[in-house]
Amino acid sequence: MKIIFLLFIIIPIVTITGNAQTGSKTTYLNVLEEIAVKEHLELSYSPDLVSLSDSTDFSFSANIDSCLAQLQNLLNSKITQTNTHLIITSKIPAFIHLQGKVVDAETGEFLPYANILIEKAGTGTITNTNGEFDFKIQGRFAGSLALFSFLGYEHNKINITNSDDESLVIKMQPRPYTLSDIYVLPSGTEAVDIVKRAVKNIKRNYAHTTSQMEAFYRNTNYRDTVASQLIEAALLIEDKGINKPTETTRIQIQEIRRSTNYLVPRSKKEEGFITAMDKYFGHRNMIYKSYSNAVRSYRSDWWYSPLTDYENFLYEFAGFEWLDSIKVYKIKFIYNVLWPDGTRASESKNSESAGYIYINSKDWAILKIESWLKFFGEHSKKFSGKEESILSKSETTYQKINGKYFLKYKRGTTSPNGKFMIYKNPEALENEKIVKERQLAGYVLLISKVVTNKKEMDKIRYREKLDREENSYKTVYPYHPEFWKDFNILKENPLEEKFIQEMEWEKSLDIQFEENSSNHAEN
Repeated sequence: MKIIFLLFIIIPIVTITGNAQTGSKTTYLNVLEEIAVKEHLELSYSPDLVSLSDSTDFSFSANIDSCLAQLQNLLNSKITQTNTHLIITSKIPAFIHLQGKVVDAETGEFLPYANILIEKAGTGTITNTNGEFDFKIQGRFAGSLALFSFLGYEHNKINITNSDDESLVIKMQPRPYTLSDIYVLPSGTEAVDIVKRAVKNIKRNYAHTTSQMEAFYRNTNYRDTVASQLIEAALLIEDKGINKPTETTRIQIQEIRRSTNYLVPRSKKEEGFITAMDKYFGHRNMIYKSYSNAVRSYRSDWWYSPLTDYENFLYEFAGFEWLDSIKVYKIKFIYNVLWPDGTRASESKNSESAGYIYINSKDWAILKIESWLKFFGEHSKKFSGKEESILSKSETTYQKINGKYFLKYKRGTTSPNGKFMIYKNPEALENEKIVKERQLAGYVLLISKVVTNKKEMDKIRYREKLDREENSYKTVYPYHPEFWKDFNILKENPLEEKFIQEMEWEKSLDIQFEENSSNHAEN
């Protein structure tokens, strides 16, 4: 009787287990392994063939040759059967070149700084100011989806083919406002409450564990409006996670190239002042500064106080945008500290320090932060000769990969590798000096790849990391022209094409890169 009772218990368990196994996902690799076992062959393949891990509901036919032919087409691979082996190799090239532009589907206008992501590869780029993009992706990701996104528009997707495509036109469909889109905040909710909730969710939305990023850095210096210096670098960044101090971040320079510097140099007095300011406010290295960002450093760096200093900032609800089908809050912040004379900074007629924070209404993630410092009247004339001018402007954007957000790109203005301003009468009193011309610098940092799997990371050793106190404007590195041929950089804007023409008035950039490298010093 006990035996019969146990059978009644065991049989349903076996049945359930069998059903669970039957219902589990089957991959192409499982199918090929099964064929190899049936044919008494050894399966041989490259682990780079990522499509082998894709799920499938492939059904066998009686004819093995027919099965292999079908699988060969589905996997976009070559399958060879010998007496002893079943060999799977790739039919696609090592790299696929994608080039094109992203435009508004209705007006045809280009979309600058649109985000492009191949999530399966954790890689992508952004468009330039003309909506153009140009980048290479490893051929093993052929068949993957490329996702195009831009605030105010529906997402667009394309399948990456196994060959170069250099004439892509990606049309983005705008999400217009309608009467039903009027968004009413819950009773008692203010703009500052939305910012507080986004900050509260930073630890949930952004990666806690170590991630590694490949990045491209470009610094462009101008003397008045004429190009004066170009610095570009390929970087490897190791970020320990949002809950670790920013000092734990390591950056390694893989390659850097630097042109001749045509800027008017700083005096010893100015150089000493800059060095003292750097020591007081933190590290001086321009590349570490470019990676610092509001979400990563919101509790440690004073210049990101709009996310934490609710007493000295004024917040206003500035409407919303669409990101595909998700509403994004647009919150304006204005520096509003109380000055000793009893007035608020926001009441000043001389300047405005302000910006926008874009917050996802679904998961409360910060998607983008814009900020600027404007001067008006006499203050503006002193710097630009105009009634109104923007002294500095920056933009930081984040991207979502595998459920977590990471930095996508940063761009803005920074201190030049030389004097800030050149005066007509440099010996005059400070309030009597007349500006002859300005020296400005702009930078962009583009994260081209994010790696979250520790097994795929190249560890940055302590001795290989970039020194936070190093002045990368002046440090000399080797220059390897062949490296840059296959490295993904942000596609040059028309302005930057003009910049390059101006930089080459005396000699080509290649010669300048060589002359400003350790190769040249050694030769």
